[in-house]
Parts: sequence; C-alpha cells; structure tokens
Amino acid sequence: MADTTHPARAPRLGEEEVRALAVEDVVARLEVVRARYFMPDTSAFVRYLPTFDPDPADLSVKIDPSTETHVSAEETGRFGLAQLVTELELAYITVHLFPNRQARDYFVAGFDGSLRQVEFIGGQFDWNRLWLTAGTANIGVPIAVFLGQRAAVNNRPSVSLIDHRQVVRGRMAYRAVGGSGAHVGEEYYPVVGPEHDVMNVGREER
Repeated sequence: MADTTHPARAPRLGEEEVRALAVEDVVARLEVVRARYFMPDTSAFVRYLPTFDPDPADLSVKIDPSTETHVSAEETGRFGLAQLVTELELAYITVHLFPNRQARDYFVAGFDGSLRQVEFIGGQFDWNRLWLTAGTANIGVPIAVFLGQRAAVNNRPSVSLIDHRQVVRGRMAYRAVGGSGAHVGEEYYPVVGPEHDVMNVGREER
C-alpha cells in the first residue's frame, strides 16, 4: 500500500522554470508543512517548513544543538498560503520565493547574521517565536519561511509571499489576512517597479 502520509518531493525546477512561474500559480499550488518536534523533557515545539524533515540540521536562526536536540518528530499538517492564516494567532508568516538555491542561502545567511548582531548589541527576542526555515517546496522551488512575533496587519494573522526572483531584496506579491472565524482576505500586488521592497505595496513618491 502506498504511503500517502508524506508525498514524494517534487523535482527541483531550474532557474528559468522558477522565474517563469506566475505568482497566482505559486499561490495556488505551494504548501507549507507543519511539524511537531518532541523534546527529551516531554515538551514539544512546532515549526512551519518547506518540506518535512524529521532531523533537520537547523530549525531556527538561533539554535543550540546541545540544549535543543529533539528526540522525535511528526508531520501534523500541510497548508496552502490562505489556509495557513487560520492556523496562526497574533503572528505572521512570510514565505520568500527565490530564483535559485544560491540566492536563498545568501538571504538566509544575511538574516541570521543580522539577528545575531542585534542580539550582541543588546536586542531582546523571544527566540521560540522568531525563526526561519529554508528548503525546496512541494512545487520544486527554493523558499524560506519566516515567522514573526506579532500580527503584521491590523492585529490579525497574515501570510505573505515575498518574491525575490526579479528584485533581489524582494517585493510583496501576495498576502492573505485572517478575519472573523474562518474568513480569509486575499490580495495580489502587481509589479510596479524595481524600487519596491517587502514593505511597500504602492508606488513610492519621488
């Protein structure tokens, strides 16, 4: 009997294939995996991943293997971007889409280094609620998944797709925001120029 619990990983797409994907197609097909990692003291923590990995080398932008080693793991769900909003409370997720693995790895290394520098100079973070995971998604594209501590939009949970394929620093391409009950509002943002970064969704005044 075939194992349908963990679907086979999609083959990695080439850079040109990744760049050719329409944002609407990515949103319709992309899935994020929820996994629970069990600790030796019977506690557990949840991560959202590009693909399920029972023993990842790095779960977070800040992890101490000597104190955060887990003993087992299980996949507890798969969600499209809009579905993922209903899983969150007072938090936001950004899914970053890259043209190739090298671009993704460069982004992750810079993000990790920046947070460690902020901590060094006295910044305070709840590291259990601030993390980044990277990998190849179910549709064969390189992504990174970031979870923030607070709601990003009007105190509501949100999931955003940040597209790094044409603009290196990324542009907002799509956002889903949780509403009352299971209601989810979705919005696509058109490409309006290379000057727009992840926080800008309209044309900047000159």
